[in-house]
Amino acid sequence: MYNLLVSGQENVWDAQNYSLDISRCIRSSEYTNDVLAERFGSFTGSTIEKLKAFPCIFAYESFGGQPKFGYLKGIKRRVDQIIIECEYIKIDPWMDVTTLHSIQSKLDIYGWELMRTHWALKDVDLAEELLTLNIDIPARESISPPTVNPENHIFKVAFSFPGEVRPLVEQIMKELVKKMDPNDIFYDNHFKAYLARPNLDVLLGKIYTKQAKLIVVFLSKDYDRKPWPQLEYRRVREIIFNQQDHKVMYIRIDDAPIEGLLKTDGYIDANRHSAKEIADFIFLRAKAQPL
Repeated sequence: MYNLLVSGQENVWDAQNYSLDISRCIRSSEYTNDVLAERFGSFTGSTIEKLKAFPCIFAYESFGGQPKFGYLKGIKRRVDQIIIECEYIKIDPWMDVTTLHSIQSKLDIYGWELMRTHWALKDVDLAEELLTLNIDIPARESISPPTVNPENHIFKVAFSFPGEVRPLVEQIMKELVKKMDPNDIFYDNHFKAYLARPNLDVLLGKIYTKQAKLIVVFLSKDYDRKPWPQLEYRRVREIIFNQQDHKVMYIRIDDAPIEGLLKTDGYIDANRHSAKEIADFIFLRAKAQPL
């Protein structure tokens, strides 16, 4: 997804701060689809953090000026205004205003949209579309840390994996938090303060069996031989024993035999899918879980 901000004020994207009437920000009446408008148009704390992670095109009405690329450093909601702080990033090559108008349909920009001051959120992979123009945009790497105590919080997703696949899990996390609140995901590195304690196995067992609606298990030869993943896997097998198969999702890293895993068990092959695709699969499963 990406943010499209259009203004009729001359040279406004030379300044860091800008304010818009809230009625023109991420509304279905302002060129954002109904699903995204309902999800992000409230401008709550968690949605604000997600909006800041999406790339932005800062454009001018009609052909009034050259567009810029960047991110939103800050978003503040007032009674009838949204105040944003802009972070512009110069990249080369970049597109001029004529190019922007010529690829409107690819970027889900339609009608008279570039003739109206507004803020729209588009369900388009901006990086992918701009690569067709040989434009490579930088990603915002940071993930906003969760703000919940894992001892008593219900998670939509919990990860179980050996340390050897952490780089892949990190990539998947960066994609997944574009769609989900970080507070909905149990990932050990985000809760180091709470996990530095005796009897950690008891807390983890409670999270996996009672507080996680979906457990994503990364299966590999390392998972099968390491003590902590094996401890977590015992909890996973207990969940399956209790006929709660819907709570388990397997991601296979390699073809190593795993004790207790059957040929009839389904999985996602991590060697055939990108981190983004795996994150999409996880998001779909998380949405389908019973309340």
